[in-house]
Order: sequence, then structure tokens, then C-alpha cells
Amino acid sequence: MAELPNLEDLQLLLDVVEKGSIGAAATARGLSQPQASRRLADFERRLGVLLLVRTNRGSDLTAAGKVVADWATLTVTAAQNFTRSVAVLRETRRRDVRAGVSLTIAEHLAPQWLAVLQRERPDLAPSLTVNNSAGVADLVRSGTCDVGFVETSTRYAGLSRCRLGGDRLVVAVAPNHPWASARSITAAQLGAAGLLVREPGSGTRDTLEAALDQRGVPLLPGPTLASNYALKASAAAGLGPVVLSELSLRQELQTGVLHQVQVSDIDLSREFWIVWREREALTPAASALVSVAGQTFGG
Repeated sequence: MAELPNLEDLQLLLDVVEKGSIGAAATARGLSQPQASRRLADFERRLGVLLLVRTNRGSDLTAAGKVVADWATLTVTAAQNFTRSVAVLRETRRRDVRAGVSLTIAEHLAPQWLAVLQRERPDLAPSLTVNNSAGVADLVRSGTCDVGFVETSTRYAGLSRCRLGGDRLVVAVAPNHPWASARSITAAQLGAAGLLVREPGSGTRDTLEAALDQRGVPLLPGPTLASNYALKASAAAGLGPVVLSELSLRQELQTGVLHQVQVSDIDLSREFWIVWREREALTPAASALVSVAGQTFGG
């Protein structure tokens, strides 16, 4: 395979053509005249073509040199266009932010973040992918997303994290459920009730199971659904108690569609976390989104 030309050699040749002498071209390139002369002689040797005729008045292109200079112009221009295009791509990448967001955060917090981001940083182009917390961690770890927002204190391998804020889970039932009139229930009652729950891997499910586990109570779940709305509708229809974020249940509790039940002996508070790949810094765009998210919790 023929050796590819050195772009610096091509540019040096074009500088000789533009400035009329090797000395002037050397100055433009930050070289001494002997260095530039040796470099051009080397270039001619590699090509096997005489490019320049050196005279006391300067350097003139040979017939072959004129052809090579035309090709050099095309090659150098293409290289410059390539460099500029990559710079544009890199800058665009810095302005894009791909975020993975767990379901409760996506439904109740992320819309506010996007509104603030659009107002304060209209140059940014955020895109959100919604998944459960484990799924968000996978998206960030694989590089599909630049940053993730999860609703569980689970530490995911390969990811760094920092605390964003938190909320708490609430147990809710239909108004005609026996628990609706109870002062409170216990963790044992909660675990054995056949709760309507989110799927394994969700931050809500992780928090519930961890809280019950601290009391030595296993979770014996009832119907498992991946949608908060479906869980609330099922609870309102009397299919069983539901455990969801207070953010998700706020409207149903305020309107009386569901009734909150106190649990006497477990803590259902939880933390939200920002996650990103270990040993990698957040992009400027991702940092801007994280900053706006922090404002939600006074950070």
C-alpha cells in the first residue's frame, strides 16, 4: 500500500507556492529554512517526483509540482473541512443531554426541569428516556444516557452517584377497604396484604422491600404493574392496597379517591440519586440539567 501523504508536508508545499520561497514558507510554518528544505527534499524523495526548482530568486513549481500542488490543495481543504465538522459535532454533543429518568421522577419532577431548562438554557437539547431505576442504571452504564435519575438507594456497579433529594412512599386504599378506618397497620400486615406493587427493579419496589426487610417481614405481593396510573386505578377499584410515592398519590388522596393508611413500625422515606459512569465527568449539558434538578429540592 502506498504511503499516505503527511498533511504538514502538503501545507508546506502550498506555503512555498503562496509566498514564493522556501525561506518565507519556513517562517510561516515556524521552521528554519534548512529544516523546511530538508522536509521538502524528503517529500520529493518519497513521492519520486521533483516538485520545485530552486533558484536565487526563490522556488518555482515544476510541471509535476503544479499537479501535486493542485491535489495538495484539495487534500488540505478536505482535512480542514473534516476538522471543522468534527468540532461542530463535538460542540453539538456538548449541547445535547440524554437522561435516563425513573418513572415517578419522569411523571412529577422532570416536566418542571425541562420547563426551566428551556427558559434558562434554550441552547440545550435534552432528551429523556423513562425506565425503572434498574433500567436507568443500565442505560447510563451502557453509554445510551449521559446521566440518570433514580429513586432507590441501591448502589449500581460502575456508576458514581450523588444525592438529589427524596420523598416517601404512602400506603393507600379505596375508601371502603377495611384499612381505611384503621388508625394504623403494622409492617407484618403490610407485607402479607397482597399489595398492588411495581415490578422488581423499580425504585418504589426496592424501597418497600428494603423497609420490610429491616423488620424481618417478607413481601408477598399481589398484582404487579409497571404503571403508576394502573396501580392507582386498580386500588381505587378495590383490588387491594397500593404503595406509591406521595408525589404520585397526591391528587387521589386530596380528592378522596384513595385513603392514606399509616404504618406504625417502618420508615417508608427514600432518596433520589443522580448517577453517571465512573471515572467520567458529566458533559456541560448534563451538568446544566443536574443543576436545574437540584433546584427542585433547594440544592
